[in-house]
Amino acid sequence: MSLKWAINGVLDDIYFYAQGIPRLFIAWKPDNKLSILDFFETNVKKYPNEVAFIFNDKKITWKEADDKISSYGAYLQQQGIKPGDCFALLMDNCPDFLMLLLAAHRIGAIAALINTTVTGEGLKHVVTIVDAKAIILGASHLEKFNSSMPESELKSLNTYLVEDSFEIPSGYEDINEASKDSKDVEPHKLKIKDVAMYIYTSGTTGLPKAALITNGRAVKTSYAGQFFGFRAKQKDILYLTLPLYHATGLLWSWAGCLRGGATTVIKEKFSASEFWPDIREHKVTMFGYVGELCRYLMNVAPNDEDKNHSLRVISGNGLRPDIWEKFQNRFNIPSIRELYGATEGVGALVNTHGRPGMVGRYSSGSLVIKCDQESGEPIRNKDGFCESVGIDETGLFVSKLSRLATFEGYLDKQASNKKIMSDVFKQGDLWFNSGDLLTRHENNWLSFADRVGDTYRWKSENVSTMEVAAIVNKYQEVLDSNVYGVEVKSAEGKAGMALLSVTDQFNFADFSDHIEKNLNAFQKPYFLRITEVMKTTGTFKHQKEDLKKQGFDPNLIEDKIYFYQKGNYVEINSDLYGRIQSGEERF
Repeated sequence: MSLKWAINGVLDDIYFYAQGIPRLFIAWKPDNKLSILDFFETNVKKYPNEVAFIFNDKKITWKEADDKISSYGAYLQQQGIKPGDCFALLMDNCPDFLMLLLAAHRIGAIAALINTTVTGEGLKHVVTIVDAKAIILGASHLEKFNSSMPESELKSLNTYLVEDSFEIPSGYEDINEASKDSKDVEPHKLKIKDVAMYIYTSGTTGLPKAALITNGRAVKTSYAGQFFGFRAKQKDILYLTLPLYHATGLLWSWAGCLRGGATTVIKEKFSASEFWPDIREHKVTMFGYVGELCRYLMNVAPNDEDKNHSLRVISGNGLRPDIWEKFQNRFNIPSIRELYGATEGVGALVNTHGRPGMVGRYSSGSLVIKCDQESGEPIRNKDGFCESVGIDETGLFVSKLSRLATFEGYLDKQASNKKIMSDVFKQGDLWFNSGDLLTRHENNWLSFADRVGDTYRWKSENVSTMEVAAIVNKYQEVLDSNVYGVEVKSAEGKAGMALLSVTDQFNFADFSDHIEKNLNAFQKPYFLRITEVMKTTGTFKHQKEDLKKQGFDPNLIEDKIYFYQKGNYVEINSDLYGRIQSGEERF
């Protein structure tokens, strides 16, 4: 460990406490009246004619946006939306999304922010569990919505549309047209403890859960995004391509930079080919990322314009160690500030000094405890209590709950209770279970290891899918990989399998050599699945549960499946599949 990172770690701690303690004890009391709308209104007063949003080359000033928010709020009140009522937003990124969210704040309503990739039973579920009184749709999502909802729900739910890439069909209410003459909004001042919005979990395991986001959580996340992520100024320009229905895009990136009065360039959806031209055209100084977004940008062929930009900082989560420095060097990114946290979680971490691969530092309120790395079950000592991991050990990340560090949980109380652990270090204490495995390094730096459940056991060894994926991705012709464990009837544990997106130059023999040289026998992906489209959630997370269920059965999968047989990958047919399952074919 170099002295540089040791000193930077201490500086991190000092800065954290200096910024946070006054707010905890003065500004963030539960009954105080404060929301992210207050930061917006401050900008309206200070910079009324400066640009708040740029979308499809159209510019909207802070004053123009504020007027629109009031019109939306007044119209929704006229439609019977009262303080505490919920309405849902199902829209791609656009200024209307943010202005409707702030209109909910202005009238004391709760906005349910729906993932635009959800459909069918999942869409029906997320709308009904929040008891939405109305839904506002981007026109392109109307057909999906109508086909997912029961007739009775469609009749009882007020539906309004916003034009996007689709025009609004006849017979439907255009909320922009309907609200343009609505002016007399009745403001409802929100308290820190009031629920401001619902943000849903990704639904990678079961149906999505609605996380309760209070004004306090939104304000604190925006605070961290500003002071530990972007440190935005009014002259800064944020490029926002992450989905607004998720906390990294909405609260960490946009609301964080909102506090500094920065302009936001909103992109409807992420496009790797349009990303850097947009950055250059708008003279962008900041953008929020998730790790896979950075990988997609790395997969674009290098060109002479790669370093031609005005960026000063990027901040987000999930930037894997295997591409961190390559990405930073190729695009000449001055500062990368990686965070770790969950929408509903307690105990976020931020690596403000840009140490590659790290998510922040260990602290007394957030610990890493010894656990079974496959199941995530805590390992308790003879006295029945948990123990913290040592240096270079991996364990379960947990955060202590207290009056200041609260877990608001989900609408589903049973799901909330599953995230709380008791009697961890002493009788009666309560801790938030993140469900994530982190590794503790020298000088208490931490790195993300894996999600519980993504680690699997093979040949009596624990295998980290993230670690294997990092090695697999180093093979030049692999564009992206999703590693997971699959059951084999003839063997104990789970064998490694990798879903790969590859170039036309991918060579199985060369890839086999790469695997043989760089992975231990228990780490090797014994099964490969080659796909043209890598399935991810709307926030670029890899989907694994369905892949695990499908396993390596060629009769269930349209993609070609391969087996690592005597140093080479061979395609699996029904005969080979049967021999593997029976144990005739040995690993």
